[in-house]
Amino acid sequence: MKKKNTDSENLQGLFQPTFGNRPEQYIGRDGVIEQFMEGLREPVGSRNRCTLFLGQRGMGKTALLLELSDRATKTGYVVARVTAHEGMPKAIIEQFQLNGSQYFNDEKRKMTGVTAGVLGFTLGLTFSEAAERQYGFRSKMSLLCDKLAEKGKGALILIDEVRTSTAMREVAAAYQELVGDKKNVAIAMAGLPHAVSSVLNDQVLTFLNRATKVELGLISTNLIRAYYERAFKTVGVKISDTLLDRAALATRGFPYLMQLIGYYLIQYTEEGGTVNRKIMDKVEKAAMSDMEDNVFKPILSPLSDNDLLFLKAMARQGDVVTTAKLQSALGKKGPAIQPYRKRLLDAGVIESPRRGELVFAVPYLAEYLLQDRN
Repeated sequence: MKKKNTDSENLQGLFQPTFGNRPEQYIGRDGVIEQFMEGLREPVGSRNRCTLFLGQRGMGKTALLLELSDRATKTGYVVARVTAHEGMPKAIIEQFQLNGSQYFNDEKRKMTGVTAGVLGFTLGLTFSEAAERQYGFRSKMSLLCDKLAEKGKGALILIDEVRTSTAMREVAAAYQELVGDKKNVAIAMAGLPHAVSSVLNDQVLTFLNRATKVELGLISTNLIRAYYERAFKTVGVKISDTLLDRAALATRGFPYLMQLIGYYLIQYTEEGGTVNRKIMDKVEKAAMSDMEDNVFKPILSPLSDNDLLFLKAMARQGDVVTTAKLQSALGKKGPAIQPYRKRLLDAGVIESPRRGELVFAVPYLAEYLLQDRN
């Protein structure tokens, strides 16, 4: 029976299986979060104050940026959080003005004339007409950093779905100059591996190669099991050790799948009820349906027919595929498969844990590729 009152206070926050939502607790990401927060405490220009988070869909990139936003705000930073797009520079400025305005409520005096033109602001973080008309993104950011510094605040830029673009070049170039001017500014970006790879290969953005790069991988199923146990007790759902093990192992350490399985377990169990095998079967089916729509299809849709043939040949070989076996399965020699291998590695669909070996980057993708979906 489906659990009633799906928006109950106990359920909210425990599991948020929707892209862009933030769970109540982060599992297996504590070290990543603390590393960046430590960077904010380090001098301006520290490598850890410029971080790139890489991960496939479902690895929790957006949720991580939301957590960094909250923590940075509590430690004295004003945050501008945006999704990469061509209007991003203007959006960043507006976010800083909006989120920083609360610290200037005590400024009742409106500056006019020459004073306003020199300082660049009229009231609070509102630019003077002259500054708005004459200054570009870099100059406005410099003015905002100085103004925020008067209140003891730093500036943190968070960019999701990063990709190469004119706007990205403008923001990155401005950030580099602001750091050179010793402004208290930091930046964290998140994106798909192939998109970030394109950014790093851009001639204008090569300085980002010096940034801290964090690959968001799978989470320990032991940590997931422990979180499940606590979460289910919180909402009064009973589950045996055997089914608790099954639930944790079924996630294969994939963050999005962890959220899905936990969410559906609570949804499909009566309040105060006990999880049984029938419920667990139903949960796994629902979770895999969501994985198909929200992860597998978006990953595979941009790929060519030859890319898919490559992946299906991999799927037939087992969990870890050697290059030699793959060449044999495809009937092609090494140089012929290298373009597909490189493209799929750059896209984050597959990984190479060791020289000459390939694995799928996303759990259950191999099984999905081998299903008969005619």
